[in-house]
Amino acid sequence: MSSSTRPHRLKSAGLVLTLLTLAACGAPSRAIAPSSDPGGGANAIDAAASIRPITAIAGRLLEPLALAGLTSAPSQIITLESGEVRIEQRLLDSTGLELLSVESTSSGDLRSISRSNVPLGGAVISNTALVSRAILHLASLTLPLGSGTPLVSAAGDRRIVSWGRTVNGVAVPGDGTSVALSVSGALVGIAIDEAPLAPAPARITTAAAAKSAAMLLVPSGAALSGTPKLGWVAPAIGAGDEEDLSAPRELAWRFRGTLADGTPFELHLAAGNLEMLGWDWAR
Repeated sequence: MSSSTRPHRLKSAGLVLTLLTLAACGAPSRAIAPSSDPGGGANAIDAAASIRPITAIAGRLLEPLALAGLTSAPSQIITLESGEVRIEQRLLDSTGLELLSVESTSSGDLRSISRSNVPLGGAVISNTALVSRAILHLASLTLPLGSGTPLVSAAGDRRIVSWGRTVNGVAVPGDGTSVALSVSGALVGIAIDEAPLAPAPARITTAAAAKSAAMLLVPSGAALSGTPKLGWVAPAIGAGDEEDLSAPRELAWRFRGTLADGTPFELHLAAGNLEMLGWDWAR
């Protein structure tokens, strides 16, 4: 059983950890000064018409930033492990401290918003109120909700409201929308993950046929458990246990099971032709 890292699990954990490390700002005042570097440097794309300026985003937050004296730093191009290119914008105070950071795709879709120095105390509101507050924050920035019923989890003095992503009723593991809030509902951060998907197969094999194929692939003494489920998964490199995050997600039958020694594993078979997309991914 390989002990290599599981990138899409780390992606989800990293998303939450990123949100948890955010702290926030104070209250609003006046206009934000433009960047002192109009050119923005070699990696800047401040002039990109599709990218919402960070100043406009700051002005639409339900609990706005203290805007007086802030400057927008030159935009930067960053590349994620998956190969996705994002444009990062930052707001700085007079000392150069970052107060707000925003990441967008090259097509202009917001993917991440991080606030610093947010007061995390205050009156604790209910989970229902937290979900309502998260929806209001997303709506104020015209950001889409995830799919299904949101989950609310506690992480110290922060609360994370998360929606998973589904496409045509099938889950896309690791993708979705997460909103980090203080216990009183103040916005700390937002993260949205939407991996590209490969075209769905014209014909999807039955669960029974997929299980028969899976039984031929598992080692002697291994046992499958539960009912197989469809999911959009990242194909593995060489059908092993390291996912190729740069490749589009493929529709697959997902099987869970245990080896003879009790070690858990997951097996992914392509939903169309039952080709093995990857396995040995312990959960």
